[in-house]
Amino acid sequence: MTRNPSTATSLPRSIMLTSLLFFTAQCSDAYAPPPVAPCHRHRWSSSLSSAAAPSATTKPAAESYAASGDENITTRDILSLDYIRSTLIRQEETIIFALIERAQFRRNDIVYKVGGVPGLGVPPGSSTDADGQEEEELSFLDFMFIGTEALHSIVRRYESPEEHAFFPSRLPKRSNSLSELDYPNLLSNDNAINKLNWNKILYDKYLSVIVPAIADKGDDEQHGSTVLADIAALQALSKRIHFGKFVAESKYRSNPEGFQKLVDKGDADGVMALLTNEEVEKQVLTRARLKASTYGREPLMSSLPKVERGDGDQSTAVIAAAAAAAVVAAVEAMQTGGSAMKGKVDPSIIESIYRQLIIPMTKDVEVAYLFLRCGRDPPADFASDRMSVDVTYLSPL
Repeated sequence: MTRNPSTATSLPRSIMLTSLLFFTAQCSDAYAPPPVAPCHRHRWSSSLSSAAAPSATTKPAAESYAASGDENITTRDILSLDYIRSTLIRQEETIIFALIERAQFRRNDIVYKVGGVPGLGVPPGSSTDADGQEEEELSFLDFMFIGTEALHSIVRRYESPEEHAFFPSRLPKRSNSLSELDYPNLLSNDNAINKLNWNKILYDKYLSVIVPAIADKGDDEQHGSTVLADIAALQALSKRIHFGKFVAESKYRSNPEGFQKLVDKGDADGVMALLTNEEVEKQVLTRARLKASTYGREPLMSSLPKVERGDGDQSTAVIAAAAAAAVVAAVEAMQTGGSAMKGKVDPSIIESIYRQLIIPMTKDVEVAYLFLRCGRDPPADFASDRMSVDVTYLSPL
């Protein structure tokens, strides 16, 4: 069968033009003057609204979703798949930028070794179950992470259903007078569901699979910066993976009988098949690689005209041109597999992280949630200390 040359060239062009339009629109929005939002003392930053914050003055987390122009959104809106997907798309930038940030440092294995940095002591603010026993030695990352989570818990981060601590047993009891946050009942009230926490296996896969894939070997002595980048990346990944609970609840409400029948039979594979949307997954992978290709490059500004202060029209044009140049370069990098791109991180690695770790872990959370939602314990393969399909390295695309 003879391939039409015009068809062969038109497809990459159409992909490039579509991506160009998408990214240019995103860029223009990003540089538009943002509305000044009121500061609420009673709210942790979250995609979900808390009743502790005055709803009349709080902007919706996804204004693009509220096509009707209404300021307020309902619980039904938040549990719609469209809203959830828009939230997951916004999280992509956070994850990709966090991985790019970590990639600028060497592996610095010493920060992951217990006792690698001696004399750390007890993380500030944390609690321990040792009851007078000698405090266990920690790695530098664990020490910083436990202290960070202790601080965040005091200001109620882990009262949000989106947030899950990596060291829950070390969280201190809150002793301040901050009011408790009252989030809408979006998930099942089952206590076992509330305790679903995939951070143990995420932590293990981050250190054993992700860090070796994105960071060069060796030590650059930037140990403090390294663990701060690790913490930011792990928190972003955790939030994304545990958002699978909301995805599962939304899918359950759309087909409760279908999921109940499969769970009653103990058919985990059937549940996985019913919740899987391959088309959406392909879109996620393509988008992740395109964003990594774009964000991982230096801005192509050398050939752009100088913009004087106050020249709004020309500034917008330059931004659009820069966005166009970046997208063209990103698409070229995607077409060549990223090998010719001198970027901060290989886009194919970011795509592999999504394909082999983020999406599978999210779906494992969904399966476990749906089993509990339907009144049964999940199968052993979907326990929170493992992946149903184990990954020990990122395979090439």
